Amino acid sequence: MSNNLITDKSVISLNELCQSCGLGTKTIISYVEEGLVDVGGDDTSRWQFTQTHIVTIQKAHRLERDLRLNPAGSVLVLELMAQIDELKNQLRRYQQSGEE
Repeated sequence: MSNNLITDKSVISLNELCQSCGLGTKTIISYVEEGLVDVGGDDTSRWQFTQTHIVTIQKAHRLERDLRLNPAGSVLVLELMAQIDELKNQLRRYQQSGEE
């Protein structure tokens, strides 16, 4: 893959993602199977990944590597982190509405 910036509108294939992230096909497939990213369908040759997918997969892999988690564990951690962020946003909105 070239050094071109990938926007969320541009997509790359599974092979390009593997090259870009330095991960094997089995690792990416395990993330998809765990529900980390939704690429639709079982035909890996048709899977397309966006910049958001790439960032999410890289985060999951860092969690696996740094905390010695399995794919399911890293997916769970990312889901919990997203829920915490959403709750913080809701709390912030609630606090702001009470101040007005």
